[in-house]
Amino acid sequence: MDDGLISATAGDTLTGSAPLITAAQSFQQREHFNLIENFALWEGRINTTYLQVVFGMGRQKASDILASYRSLYPHNLSYDASRKGFLPTPDFNPHYSSGHIDDYCQLLARSTHAELMPVFETGFCQLEAPFRNITPALVQPIIRAIREKQRLDIGYTSLSSPEYESRIISPHCLVFDGIRWHVRAYCGKNRDYRDFVLSRFSGEAEFEGPAEYGSDQDALWHTQLDLVVQPDPRLSPAKRRLLELDYQMTNGTRSIPVRAALLLYMVKRLHLDHYDSNPEAQQIIIEPDCHRKLAAYLP
Repeated sequence: MDDGLISATAGDTLTGSAPLITAAQSFQQREHFNLIENFALWEGRINTTYLQVVFGMGRQKASDILASYRSLYPHNLSYDASRKGFLPTPDFNPHYSSGHIDDYCQLLARSTHAELMPVFETGFCQLEAPFRNITPALVQPIIRAIREKQRLDIGYTSLSSPEYESRIISPHCLVFDGIRWHVRAYCGKNRDYRDFVLSRFSGEAEFEGPAEYGSDQDALWHTQLDLVVQPDPRLSPAKRRLLELDYQMTNGTRSIPVRAALLLYMVKRLHLDHYDSNPEAQQIIIEPDCHRKLAAYLP
């Protein structure tokens, strides 16, 4: 990833060709259009009220923004007078949102503000992961090192080495696995690429000059794998079918593309790193042939 940020998540993205998105479009305009698409997609309706409330703008400006979006993507929305808003058409294709419900949830998270409650009272609740010790002062030099391709000398501790020690690393990406943030970097001590838990860095980072190793030499980072999952065969046909629908499986399996460097995070996130004696608790497993192929990349 050129921006040095990636999230290890399962699932497909609703992708639409977006030839009209250009650098000339402001960040604010893309934010406006993202909101339009998310509410149209997940609530089935969008009108000026949403834009007015979220962005604190007047009705006329909100109307102009909706008109601008419709002029760019005339086949995405149609007006329904009975519902007093624009509805997504059967041909609706998102250009600014991922098509994941996560995008919609991030917008609903703003409903904690009292002034937004009249619009966003949807019974929404989001479970947050425990906060970890991550500060801007810690992250800033790492992001700079990623973008400027620099080496960093920084303190680090781990469960195997609980005392802080200096590490010289060449970071190339921040990774969020759904629970924790990691730094993917070349480690001078181990002479290999490693994942470092971001919250375990400490002390003032010092720049050590240009990085000798970047993402280009990280073989596992550039190795693309397919993690194939299937319902636990111990389940009844009806329960297996339910899981096939849950995970959008085709012919009883679902193939999830993942970088080899991030495979273990995906396996853990799907609770596939252990085998439960109760098939209803296990629910899905790695397809046996796939498991054999991926064995070399797993502990």
